[in-house]
Amino acid sequence: IRDSNYPIGELKKMGADVVIGVDVQHGLSDRESLLSATEILLQINNYRTVRDMQKKSTQTDIYITPDIKDYSVIDFDMGKVIIDRGEDAARLHLPELLKIAKDPTVQRPKILAAGIRDTLMINELTIKGNYNYSRAYIRGKLRFNVDDNITFEKLQQGINNLSATGNFRSIKYELLNNGEGVELLLNVKENPDKMFIRLGVHFDDLYKSAGIVNLTRKNVLMDDDVASIDFIIGDNLRYNFEYYVDKGFYWSFGVNSRFDDFNKEINFDLIKSNFDVDNSSNVRKINLSSSDLTSQVYLQTVIEEEFAFTLGLEHKLLKYSTKTLGQLDTISPSTTANTRTYFENSNYYSTYGQLTFDTYDDVYFPTKGLFFDGDFHFYVLSSDFNDNFKEFSIGKARMGGAFSLARNLYLNLETEGGFKWGISPITSLDFVLGGYGNHLVNNLVPFYGYDFLSLVGNSYVKAYARLDFEFVPKNHMFCLLYTSDAADDS
Repeated sequence: IRDSNYPIGELKKMGADVVIGVDVQHGLSDRESLLSATEILLQINNYRTVRDMQKKSTQTDIYITPDIKDYSVIDFDMGKVIIDRGEDAARLHLPELLKIAKDPTVQRPKILAAGIRDTLMINELTIKGNYNYSRAYIRGKLRFNVDDNITFEKLQQGINNLSATGNFRSIKYELLNNGEGVELLLNVKENPDKMFIRLGVHFDDLYKSAGIVNLTRKNVLMDDDVASIDFIIGDNLRYNFEYYVDKGFYWSFGVNSRFDDFNKEINFDLIKSNFDVDNSSNVRKINLSSSDLTSQVYLQTVIEEEFAFTLGLEHKLLKYSTKTLGQLDTISPSTTANTRTYFENSNYYSTYGQLTFDTYDDVYFPTKGLFFDGDFHFYVLSSDFNDNFKEFSIGKARMGGAFSLARNLYLNLETEGGFKWGISPITSLDFVLGGYGNHLVNNLVPFYGYDFLSLVGNSYVKAYARLDFEFVPKNHMFCLLYTSDAADDS
């Protein structure tokens, strides 16, 4: 507390029941002991505070005075010795400390210090030091409006949100009383690092092995923007490009483009039940090639702190094909090695909306919070490779919660589902359950215990419970219980 190195009065006004004080001041010296300019300056500095301590020491419940008269404020190299002296002085009061720990004293009435409130009215926001990040961007990260009554906790959370972006090297703030409320003065120093390159490796049973290169650049075309592109090079070539302009409370906008490609051996029955193909062959399995090129433009806004609402337009070029059937139908394989049978080769155009509510404290192993993510696509146009397109919609949602059961033991309950709405016989965008991971394009849904592309339907419901035990920090053992149902109206 300003201008007080032993603020016992202020502590009691704020409601302190017991005050344990440690006095590390030097006492006053007589004239004969003042042998240097440093000692004279210390005497001048200590004169008032030593006199005040005579009264404050009687108001202290446990008053500890280490024997450090042989050391001064410039004895930095004697830190361990000084700490040891402090421990020795505290041990002399050990019975009193243990008594307080076991049987606390009767609580005194709590009186808030003058000017201390649970909430404050910020009626003015002043920002200094921002050059590449706009006022709207910073306000959006703070997550509160000027002229709103907010708690100190919400103010601190807003500062933490701003810091978590990594766009600022330092953030300092002051609260200045201006009569009707307070002015929040933010003084920020921007991080000069704008370009990042990251490398990684990946393997799963769908996309196989790959090396990953990510290039991220901030402030590419304008303030508040960020561009990121992933190149995935391996058994299957892929890329993912994202460009986003974050305008905080105002509508932000973005552009996404990604290409995904994989080959997977699947049961031919899955193809026969979803596409109009020749059923005369005795093929049991085929090698399915899938490629997806998806591009989106969208607007997004944040409602309060946890809600995000998105509206966008999407184009998708979707191809499913195989060489297996072409090779079987050919007398001379050498002349038809590249013969390919297509089940789907269409462009789809849609508009979509998405609502996300997220208070999980961790993406992969949440210990508390709630989650909801809903998505609705309306497909309005197609190049119609199979000549069977009619307008249709696909909706899906995932929701859940995480709860603490005991120390380091947590329960995560989630359910999700999706449905196709309309009379269109299109099956290319049906739900497909199986596999794992969180980069599954279109309506592929992870489901432990089944291989990728195992269960197909135009609607599904899935639920799971996970019991998670964090036996040491960042190390988890968990038990999963899954149930699901996939249905096909056909």
